[in-house]
Amino acid sequence: MPKRVLVCEDHTLVVDGLKLLLQQHGFVWAGHTATVPGLVALIAEAKPDIVLLDLNLKGDDSLPALAEARAKFPELLIFILTMYRDEFLIERVRTQGANGFLEKDIDNEELLRVLGRHRDEPFYLSATLSREQQQRQHYRDQFAGKMKLTKREMDVIPLLAHGKTTHEIAEALFLSPLTVDTHRKNIFRKLNIGNVVDLVNFAHENKLV
Repeated sequence: MPKRVLVCEDHTLVVDGLKLLLQQHGFVWAGHTATVPGLVALIAEAKPDIVLLDLNLKGDDSLPALAEARAKFPELLIFILTMYRDEFLIERVRTQGANGFLEKDIDNEELLRVLGRHRDEPFYLSATLSREQQQRQHYRDQFAGKMKLTKREMDVIPLLAHGKTTHEIAEALFLSPLTVDTHRKNIFRKLNIGNVVDLVNFAHENKLV
């Protein structure tokens, strides 16, 4: 049976392009919404197999709707389609239950291949983002060895540099706030840094964000 696709996107040109592409390649257009409110109800009504979800619909955060949709429709494939590239955001949508994170400039061939995936396949990251992530990880591994930083400390640095609070970091990394505070103290000591402002500058200078 052809897969039914529901698109949650507020740019008309993107919606029109997706509709044409999907219908040309055997997918069924299950509908479209440009707003977050009512998204879960629309999914229940349209019964799609796949949802393509922008993260910022009409100024509303889509993450709560993502979490609710995942809880109510465990077999649904949900792919984020966005212009954002933030690593913290990628990790958040992964933990909220998305099946993949795609850039809006993804090429048609890759998009169609992704839409053919199954629910039990691993989280999918766009090819461009995946390459960038691998390159950053290689650099960070070398940097961590040089500065004697643990993997968790390296995970905490970019979140601190992005202004995340202790509780936000704890939630993102599944740690206790006390553990996050311990990592923060160790980072400042190892890098000989006295405050968050200096850490932000250090992180940017050393390409850690």
